[in-house]
Amino acid sequence: MAALTALTAGAALTGLAGCASETGTRDDGVAPSLSPPVSAQPLWPQYAPPTPPAGDETSPTDKRYLTVEGITVPAGGLKKVPVKQLLQHDPNVPKLVLAAMEDCPGSRCGLRRPVYRDLTGDGRDELIVALDEESAGLTLIQVYWSRDDTVRPVLISWGPLGLTGETFGHDLLLTSTGDDGLYTTRYRWNGAVMAAGAPQGGNGDTAGTGGAQAPDPSSDADADPGAAPSSTLPQTPPAQTPRPQTRTP
Repeated sequence: MAALTALTAGAALTGLAGCASETGTRDDGVAPSLSPPVSAQPLWPQYAPPTPPAGDETSPTDKRYLTVEGITVPAGGLKKVPVKQLLQHDPNVPKLVLAAMEDCPGSRCGLRRPVYRDLTGDGRDELIVALDEESAGLTLIQVYWSRDDTVRPVLISWGPLGLTGETFGHDLLLTSTGDDGLYTTRYRWNGAVMAAGAPQGGNGDTAGTGGAQAPDPSSDADADPGAAPSSTLPQTPPAQTPRPQTRTP
């Protein structure tokens, strides 16, 4: 009996020891690093859009973008190119914008602060230019791309006065206000241009259908007609506005 009691006690101690080893602290190595989630980055966070005047709605005009001649991009990239000089040499820019820039610099200048963001995913920043033309009730947003000595727009978008936007990763989201509320259109690099997806918001119109439109004053630019690129893009984040008009290279 004594021997049996000893064996039972020994087995119990062994079991307790085994349980204790399972509940101790264990080193599993270095914890994996976490990447922060992508968040929207406003282009002009301090910008207060002017009140757009009432106006007629027209359909957008699609035209090809021409290369900007007479501009040399220095080693510092587009950040070293004066925005006014770039617009003045851009054959895609209409006379309306050239006339508006006569007030720049000055208190009546409608040019906003230039913004530089990587929209193509290659690690180099593109230039985003916005100009508010209050007399016409329009806002122009252009995106410029450069490689070596070549400079050209990859997006020209006219919208109601106060058109603004943000970047979400490498995507560009432009937001404007129409009769039916806010509309946001997402633009994504397709290897040649910033291609537009269907706008979200307002009455749910999609690209190519109704929605608030602004007249395209660039019809006087010397450019060849071209088809707009098509693209299927994911739904935009919340906060929407009226569909801007787009010309594509």
